[in-house]
Amino acid sequence: MTTSEPRTLLNILGPGILFAGAAVGVSHLIQSTRAGGLYGLALIGFILFANLAKYPAFRFGNQYAAASGSNLIEAYKRQGPFSLWVFIVSTLLTMFAGCAAISITTAGLAKVTFGLDVDTFILVLGVWAVVVTILFLGEYKALDAIVKVLLGFLTVTTLIATIMVLPQLGVPNLGAFWPESFEPATIIFIAALIGWMPAPLDTSVWQSLWSQAKAKADNRQATLRESALDFNVGFIGTTVLAVCFVIMGTAVMHKAGIEFEASAAGFAAQLVDIYRQTLGDTMAVLVGAAAMAVIFTTTLTAIDAWPRSMAGVMLIIKNKDNPQEHAISQIRHPYYWLWMAVLLGGAAIILKLLSHSFSLLIDIATTVSFLTAPLFAILNHIAMFSDDIPVDKRPSKTMYRWSLIGIASLVLFTVAYGVIRLTS
Repeated sequence: MTTSEPRTLLNILGPGILFAGAAVGVSHLIQSTRAGGLYGLALIGFILFANLAKYPAFRFGNQYAAASGSNLIEAYKRQGPFSLWVFIVSTLLTMFAGCAAISITTAGLAKVTFGLDVDTFILVLGVWAVVVTILFLGEYKALDAIVKVLLGFLTVTTLIATIMVLPQLGVPNLGAFWPESFEPATIIFIAALIGWMPAPLDTSVWQSLWSQAKAKADNRQATLRESALDFNVGFIGTTVLAVCFVIMGTAVMHKAGIEFEASAAGFAAQLVDIYRQTLGDTMAVLVGAAAMAVIFTTTLTAIDAWPRSMAGVMLIIKNKDNPQEHAISQIRHPYYWLWMAVLLGGAAIILKLLSHSFSLLIDIATTVSFLTAPLFAILNHIAMFSDDIPVDKRPSKTMYRWSLIGIASLVLFTVAYGVIRLTS
């Protein structure tokens, strides 16, 4: 594969934008808005902490693929059975609840935006049918193009809506940027907020797989500079949008004392109403459609990534001698479709059991991701500074230290969470 041809920004963007598409879903539309609605601006610091602490581990997903041509699953396999099993177990613990959460959110937004009088579970099945069709027919290029367009529209409209609600905030005092008390419910919510902020850390593995798929689609390997630019655009965008949703939740819901609906459709209606109050009825319909579309891209990218990851694990285990010879990124591999069926079947069971408690479903998925975040940060650090990566392609000393500080912060926060939960 060649790497020398000059490229435009639009051509460079790819896995980083898919990361943003996967991130701007539950963590932003739901968790960030809930954070603003429940606690005002008090949790913005925790959102920024999560983004800063996780940044190196996320960036290493793109960077490892660009520097080695390999993916993080292969890196975990080289580290030994423990690392690979951490990824397998974490994925199995989060994929079913995560798929259920994002799918029912997509269906709820579709139901409200388009006024559909259809059972939510039936809408979920419809969403899955569309997702599977797109993935079967379009593969990576369709995924890439759809996310760029939809995410761009939601970003612009959300920035406009945020600017319009700023006068409603008033001048907060310093106490507004810190919770008044750390009750068990607050601790649980903060853990859930950090777990998927800006996304679960195992999405760094997805990025390495998407980077391989993009290299294959473009017939060239991205340079380290291109990889960094691609990721930074997506990551910074997700951070800004998270703050925007907190501000909108604070201005529209917290100040009015509005409680969140328990159902996906009910919450979707409240989310669309935020835009209606700031941008008017016509724009609310358009933005509601955009929000539904973007959460659909989250569903699309995640439903692609979980089977792709588990198929990659199976191929690497089966072909342990020379995994690079095998098309791990090939979307039509039978293992991919096997795990697709397992994923959707498991998510359907969870939806039948927990669809009545939308917030519980979200908190389960996000809290598990919070607890496993330090492990992925450690594994990605080891991979990026291993002998697999030539010295001249490794991150800078600044990034090395940043990564270690991020790991320490995540470990300390997780331990503190465990102590508080056990003693409360």
